[in-house]
Amino acid sequence: MLIMLIVSLLSALSIIAVSQYNGRAAITEQVSKHLTSVRASKKNQVETYFNNITGVVEVLGTNPSVAEALRDFKQGFRDLSKTTLNSECSSALSQHYDSFLDKLSENIEIKYNQELFYPTSTEACYLQFEYIVDNTYPSGEKYKLQDANDNTTYSTIHGQYHEYFTDLIERFGFYDLFLVDLEEGDILYSVYKETDFATNLYSGPYRESNLAELAKKLRKNRDQVKPTMVDYELYRPSFGAPAAFVGVAVTSGIETLGAIIFQLPVDKINNIMTGEGNWQEEGLGESGETFLVGDDYLMRSISRFFVQDSSNYSSAMIGAGMDEDDVKKMFRLGTTINFQKVKTETVQAALKGDSGVQTIEDYRGEEVISAYAPVQLNGLNYAILSEIDSAEAYGSLNKFQKWNFITLFLSILLATFLAMLLANRFIQPIDEIHRGVLRADDGDFDQPIIIDSKDELGALATSFNGMVQHIKENETEIQKQADENDRILGNFVPTEIAKELKKGSVNIADTHPNVSIIVIDLVGFSAINASSDAKKAINLLNSVIDAFDEVASKYGVTKIRTVGDTYFASCGLRTAKLDHAHKIFDFAREARQLLNQLNINFRVDLSLHIGIHSGPVTAGIVGTKKYSYDLWGPTVINAYKMMNIGDDGKIYVTQEVYEKLESEYQFRKLENEQTALITSPVWEYLDQKIS
Repeated sequence: MLIMLIVSLLSALSIIAVSQYNGRAAITEQVSKHLTSVRASKKNQVETYFNNITGVVEVLGTNPSVAEALRDFKQGFRDLSKTTLNSECSSALSQHYDSFLDKLSENIEIKYNQELFYPTSTEACYLQFEYIVDNTYPSGEKYKLQDANDNTTYSTIHGQYHEYFTDLIERFGFYDLFLVDLEEGDILYSVYKETDFATNLYSGPYRESNLAELAKKLRKNRDQVKPTMVDYELYRPSFGAPAAFVGVAVTSGIETLGAIIFQLPVDKINNIMTGEGNWQEEGLGESGETFLVGDDYLMRSISRFFVQDSSNYSSAMIGAGMDEDDVKKMFRLGTTINFQKVKTETVQAALKGDSGVQTIEDYRGEEVISAYAPVQLNGLNYAILSEIDSAEAYGSLNKFQKWNFITLFLSILLATFLAMLLANRFIQPIDEIHRGVLRADDGDFDQPIIIDSKDELGALATSFNGMVQHIKENETEIQKQADENDRILGNFVPTEIAKELKKGSVNIADTHPNVSIIVIDLVGFSAINASSDAKKAINLLNSVIDAFDEVASKYGVTKIRTVGDTYFASCGLRTAKLDHAHKIFDFAREARQLLNQLNINFRVDLSLHIGIHSGPVTAGIVGTKKYSYDLWGPTVINAYKMMNIGDDGKIYVTQEVYEKLESEYQFRKLENEQTALITSPVWEYLDQKIS
């Protein structure tokens, strides 16, 4: 009977497996052909779009009106160098840049410093005041001002050409248009008047931008007729939004008059890739999408899933391991372009020049069928991909498979039930013992074997249950002891070192090239300890140390040890941090604030003497029988020497730390006999930020 059941089961499974294989192959072929067709169509559309815009730019580069405009604007721009700036210009322009930096800093991380963005030339200050600050049109509509009515040659020229250039970008769908003096680097004119207007691309605030990169290329290759393009980057004058540029040098005979450059909109490419949101009409169902990826593995068109539900998309990307700051910037700017990384197998293959279809895991962690190909867009190497979730592509097949297995299961259930009716009385006790053995093998000691019989099988079950209970008790005690050992070890060495010690590693030591060290002396505790009960003193000391440990964890600072009333810690040791000096300094400042509260709570008068130094250290386990984790080297020595300088209650830093903090906090240099013993200049923190 059992043999017949097995044969029937194997036959049914074989039929299901063959039908599943053939059905999957047919669906894969059909989906692959459709995705390849969509990919080819989108590739053709985006290539046509780029060919059209480069064709327009090429024609405009030879347009006599553009050449004449460049001549006139250059002259009008140069005449402004002798202009006296309006007395309101500086303050009004400064207020404008405060507003600009407020909005820009919401979108991308920047140093909030006007000097990094403020125009440096008389011409730029004058024109930005007249055409942006003193322009009565609201933000986003500054282009509507035809003439500043300031009786300058420049404004006369602006009034003559502005309508023509505004019509150009609206007709051809560009975001903005620039006329650039390639010799000097000045932006002579732009339509939309963002903060790049009238600045210098070679020495001004946007000299490192991709617009400046394009200007330099055009200056070097001014003899080229074909337009040159630079790839998308986050462009600060557009409040950090992604921007690409295309331009061509404008010449007259052997004279280079300048360049005409256009800022490309992202919505044109997005509309092509998304089909203006009509994914289902294009046969991409609920999960299909087509998108572009640059050679830096970042998206160059928007993700369908971001368009449809940006909030859930952001949460999903954080869950998939994407940097939370990048996700927030992406959400604020409303795009995945230049943010979403897609380094899948098919993207890498496409960027190498290959085409094909594969089943892969996509950037969301979902299995997809991916049709990929390379696409060259005026010198830019992109990958184009059309993808759909495997779950959706094989949805109908999975439903068919589900019903097959349900039918098979019901058949097996019926046959098994009939067989068990006959065999149950003979095999149930043995089966129960077998299940008990399997449970014990899996670590489940809570469910005993139950056999209601007085024969040999009943006695075997009783003995087995006793053995399992004994193993359970031993395992619980062993785990309890192991947890206690881990807890004790964690109090003396960092977690990573504890793991290495448990593995049996010896001679554990590493050299770390750049670490920040802090030594905190709890001034006044010795006097309290000498004059009060030992239990009260240790209660106070434990409260201080516990408070410091909590703040240290907040800033990523690792305590190395405490010796009496001295607290020794580091930052950037086991995990490299670029901002370790900032982290440990913030820890020091908050530690002082905590001590003030503890002084109130315990009615004592303690203060901190803090020294901070940065540099190379050696860290490791000292001792092989009774070991401790320690740091040594000149950096540690200098940090401890700082305990002998200056006044209590102060924070002292060395030159290496000062150089990382001087732009944010106020310090004064300390020079005395004690500082002479330290190999680096010492600075005293003046408890003030730089406004």
